[in-house]
Amino acid sequence: LHPNMTVITLLGFRGIGRYNSVCFFILLLVYSFILLSDLVVLYVICSQSSLHHQPMFIFIAALLLNSLVGSSTILPKLLVDLLSASDPTISLSMCILQAFVIYFIGASGFTLLSLMAYDRYVSICRPLQYHTLITMARVRVMLVGAWLAPGCLIGGATLLTSRVPLCRLGMERLYCNIYSLAKQGCGDILLSNVYGMLGVFLTVYLPSLFVFYSYACILAVCMKSSRVFIGKALQTCLPHLLVFINYFITTSYEIIGSRTEADPRSMAPTLVSLLVIIIPTMCNPIIYGLKMKDISRQIKRLHRLQNTH
Repeated sequence: LHPNMTVITLLGFRGIGRYNSVCFFILLLVYSFILLSDLVVLYVICSQSSLHHQPMFIFIAALLLNSLVGSSTILPKLLVDLLSASDPTISLSMCILQAFVIYFIGASGFTLLSLMAYDRYVSICRPLQYHTLITMARVRVMLVGAWLAPGCLIGGATLLTSRVPLCRLGMERLYCNIYSLAKQGCGDILLSNVYGMLGVFLTVYLPSLFVFYSYACILAVCMKSSRVFIGKALQTCLPHLLVFINYFITTSYEIIGSRTEADPRSMAPTLVSLLVIIIPTMCNPIIYGLKMKDISRQIKRLHRLQNTH
């Protein structure tokens, strides 16, 4: 069947049932908050020369842009689907595209977090070499790599999955992902599964190991330093660490959850799949907007300027 002619039914909405209207308004508020908060923090970083020339804030802006694209790939269609009188559907080609974008955003999120950990590691553990190791030219190369490498890996997984013929057109999901799409196939998906697990290790757990190693080195330095030094280190590291833990827990839960069979009548898989998307994207601007002194100071300054006008 031609991908544009094949239609997949998203059966995850059956678990929501009579709560469609309530979920619609909650999700609308959540999406509005994500859009507004992400755009405000991005505007502050991009408009303030004191921020957008610092590598740490460039990485934060890239991560927020990632979460903005990810939420905009899923939530608008979810809002439309919640108003549908029948089971929502999606064409195979759009399902493949959505699955690629979701996995790409998730994977590049981890590579960006690992770059942020490297930035903090050099800043705290090798401060005298910071301006030599973290130049703007290298930051640009790092950003390209942070998006290009996951894009190639996820692109390969998407291509392998798209070549498997479908024998089931009902997916117990609210949105498409590569593994769930592969499970709809009736061909041999062994290669797709092996490649997928390798991709998960390279894009999620390998960057996570690097983050853990970086923070172990930072902790070792802090243990030998003064309280003032530890306070300054916590001020810059805590927001990043909170965001990383948030990403790691929700992503690991999604990886495990998508590979286990659940009762189709249960609302738990539906809620989990929603929370996996909502929690990181909601928390990112809150954590960086409130916890990063430089950003929160600029947001307060802009708010005061608005009030005076």
